[in-house]
Amino acid sequence: MNRTMILTENAMHPAAHASASAAPAGSDADETRRTGQPHPESETLPAAEPACAEQHAASHAVHGGALLPTGGARLHSGKRSLPSARYWARGLFWGLVTLALAFALRMLEWPCWQNPEYRLGNEWLLATHDAYTWVAGAEDFGLAVGHPMAVMLKAMSDLVGTSPAAVAFWFPALLASFVAVIAFAWVWALGSIEAGVAAGILTSIAPGFLARTLLGFYDTDLVTLFFPLLMTLAPASWAMRYMLLPGMVLRRLSMTSGVVSLRRLFSRNQPEGHWTPRLKQADHMGNPLRWQWVVLLGCSGVISWWTQEWHSVFPYLIRYNVALLAFMSLVMAPRGRRALLLLGSMAYALPTLAGPWGFSFSLLLLAAGTKTGYRLRRLLCRPWLLALLLAGVGFLMLQGEILTSIVNHINAYVKHTGDVKSTGGGLSLEYPSVAQSIIEVQDLGIIEIFPYFHPWMEAAVLGLLGFALVVIRRPGALFLLPLAGLGILSVKMGGRMVMFGAPIMAIGLTLPFYWLLQRLLRVDLRGAVAGILTSGVLLALLVAPFADMIPAMSQGPIINRRHAEALSRAKAMTPPDAMLWLWWDWGYAANHFAQRQTIADGAQHAGPSLYLPAAVFATDNPRFARQIIRYTAQCGNEPGNVFEGLDGEGAQALMDRLRSPETPLIENKGRLYVVVSFEMLRLGFWISNFGNWNFVTRAGEGGALSIVPQALAYKLDSGEVRLEGNSSAIYASSISVFEETGVTRRNYIQDWFDAHPSATPEEQHEFLSKRRNINFLFNRVTDEKLAMDAGLYNSLMVQLLVGDPQDPRVSPYFKLVYDNVFARIYEVL
Repeated sequence: MNRTMILTENAMHPAAHASASAAPAGSDADETRRTGQPHPESETLPAAEPACAEQHAASHAVHGGALLPTGGARLHSGKRSLPSARYWARGLFWGLVTLALAFALRMLEWPCWQNPEYRLGNEWLLATHDAYTWVAGAEDFGLAVGHPMAVMLKAMSDLVGTSPAAVAFWFPALLASFVAVIAFAWVWALGSIEAGVAAGILTSIAPGFLARTLLGFYDTDLVTLFFPLLMTLAPASWAMRYMLLPGMVLRRLSMTSGVVSLRRLFSRNQPEGHWTPRLKQADHMGNPLRWQWVVLLGCSGVISWWTQEWHSVFPYLIRYNVALLAFMSLVMAPRGRRALLLLGSMAYALPTLAGPWGFSFSLLLLAAGTKTGYRLRRLLCRPWLLALLLAGVGFLMLQGEILTSIVNHINAYVKHTGDVKSTGGGLSLEYPSVAQSIIEVQDLGIIEIFPYFHPWMEAAVLGLLGFALVVIRRPGALFLLPLAGLGILSVKMGGRMVMFGAPIMAIGLTLPFYWLLQRLLRVDLRGAVAGILTSGVLLALLVAPFADMIPAMSQGPIINRRHAEALSRAKAMTPPDAMLWLWWDWGYAANHFAQRQTIADGAQHAGPSLYLPAAVFATDNPRFARQIIRYTAQCGNEPGNVFEGLDGEGAQALMDRLRSPETPLIENKGRLYVVVSFEMLRLGFWISNFGNWNFVTRAGEGGALSIVPQALAYKLDSGEVRLEGNSSAIYASSISVFEETGVTRRNYIQDWFDAHPSATPEEQHEFLSKRRNINFLFNRVTDEKLAMDAGLYNSLMVQLLVGDPQDPRVSPYFKLVYDNVFARIYEVL
């Protein structure tokens, strides 16, 4: 058994080869005397065991590991394995191929954006609400100022000399393509350069990831997959380079049992078992404290620490990574190497948990890993000091409110009907919960999650099963296990989590297929050729047939051009300190287009920030709506202050008092505006459900709303509506038609009563029996069709949009200041 087999069995990462070229041989003689085991400083092959490229290929074929980067050069006894420029150029070439293919596939969506409705002037409208908070932050406005997403966006826009909104439109396609490159690098680390191309592309076009990273989707989804793959690549590669495989660990345990000792007594002249030479050669895996590895681990740790500023999921992921690496160092260490591997794991753990301060320990290990650092290394390897380091890591992992944060984040993804908030004085108040209305956190069935990994459910299932095999053969893949867990937990945590399963599925499909081809091909084809065949076959079968899926998934902008235009006009028509009341989904967009504060947005849409705007838009009483807005202004425009010190009965009593016509009008304070839009009506059920919440019964009831996908024909003169091609008709209560020139509105019930003031009860009953309690709204520009009941139709969000601004029920409380048919802005009087 030669050295080559040991290295390939451990799936040596390319960075390991780079580190193999610096330190001189034989510098760990003192360590040999201390432990009684040789720990060579240099990455050498044992003497009298020459190896050549053919031997590498042979061991590679048998064990499925990566080829050593010798570039075909012969390795001589006692010489270090030097990676050739050709080897790195090969990796760079296939990485660039992966990047180009991933970007080209994403550009298939570009023709879908050739619609004038998708632009406001020269600015592309964006595809997700959250993108606008980062754009506003890059423009130094709103809550996101200083957040890394906003800082990065501002830096890139300054670099290319364009607006943050333009960068936010294009950058998702680019960064998502780099996610493909990171997935490619993982497969390179796990066994094959060329096979990594398929893994990268499969990751990039997985529907769960693709849907969140299309053009215009500048959001944290881009980094929540990029960083977990990036920050674990170095520690996983280091672990695979210097630790035993799970099978070797189990074999080592069995060799210490009494049964094996008894067998050894009676079979001294028998050949050694399959694993025995490998366990002996495991002592020759080299120095895990080489300066290149220490720097890589330390830098990966600092990156891991920094990611906590980007997204709330990272504090949990980095703690898993730290615990896993320490556990692997304890359990999977070769004989006599546990202390050194624990020290190496600290080079990653301390920077991960303590940031740049922790990196100082990595610098200390740089000295310990050198030829002259034996005394320092011996000190650091003392059991009491290692125990102290582990205790410190444990303290850092549990410091702060990490456990409370875990519970809070779990609750955020549990779809409660109510959301309990403290109001001070030991009192609490239950509000409606917004989570039940957010599509991306809706529960999925276990069968439903597989098409998010790949359109073919069979391929997704095979990928997950294949990943289990990868974990067994390449323990470094354990660092990806949380991503697999998050992908599966989307059954309870919502559809947004399915994107984490994309690289799991891709790696699980790619590597086992690559290993299978190695078994089938002759020896000289088991390296690069097998990898190329793997990528070629998988791309042809699992990517090319679904190229049409990419443009089909394009969703267009999240905000209508006319709605965006209204918000842009608000910037010029309102004072800088004005407060806009609009539904929270478009709060971030208002921060960008209007540069004005909003009563709710994507960060403030729970509890009172959800209920108060909903109560305003859902009521059919304009006076009550005005009272809520003005009362909130008296509380500093802070929704949380409105119900301070109140329980359920007190909060309901406050709402009843504001609703009462006996309550005097609250005095004006500040300039306040209400924005309504046609887009908002599509959320009418949820807005009315939240707005009709009763604090005593802790329940709400939403109005009936249907977004009609079928083609409809209607007659304005009679109110007749029918499905095209269907003979049966519905006689609507009202029809409102939105066109570029205005809104045509017919209220057939009101018109009939106005025309028949002296109708008898029998005549009224006969007329009403022919009319359905359905009100239709037709958008002739977007071809949207809405049908709603009377309760929802009479709500303020509908009447402010379609009604007469001079209606005496409205005009004393709201003044129309802007109207473009599809969006209106009112000043609160």
